[in-house]
Amino acid sequence: MVKLFQAATRAERPWKNGGGITRPVASAPGKTREFGWHLSLADVAQAGPFSVFPGISRLMGILEGRLRLEVQGLAAVELEPGGPAFAFPGDAPTHGAPLGRLVRDINLMFDPECFHATLDYAAKGIERPAGAAAHLVLALEALTLNGMTLEALDAALLPAGEAVSTRGALWIAALTAIN
Repeated sequence: MVKLFQAATRAERPWKNGGGITRPVASAPGKTREFGWHLSLADVAQAGPFSVFPGISRLMGILEGRLRLEVQGLAAVELEPGGPAFAFPGDAPTHGAPLGRLVRDINLMFDPECFHATLDYAAKGIERPAGAAAHLVLALEALTLNGMTLEALDAALLPAGEAVSTRGALWIAALTAIN
């Protein structure tokens, strides 16, 4: 069964480190940690440290603005809309700085002991066959996903075994449970 997560009902929460605001989209329980996977949107208005999540892997993409991201042990990167998601360890000290105006990002965190995950941007839609992965789609504009209408920033979780078919700009997470 497809689960819909409407943008209009999304609540704001302070970051774990108190340095900003996040809007949780969807999550799944973990085995030994607080979640198995968690997808959220965040606004980054000023430079500062990111929250640390021991044992968690992160994938981050940009919806609006440009962000300079410095992760301990990795080369600094500049992320922008339409670019690929950037993978980094959740337990590494990380600092983000908007380049210009406010940045809105998409952040997928997951426990690599429970899930294998990818996060991809698609400017014109996507077609994926049914398989072992569940798919979480975040619409960047109004679109129809497998016959269901999503408004901008709505999300839908399609269970494993269901194909994905849509046209329009979106981010899509593929989440495969590890047994």
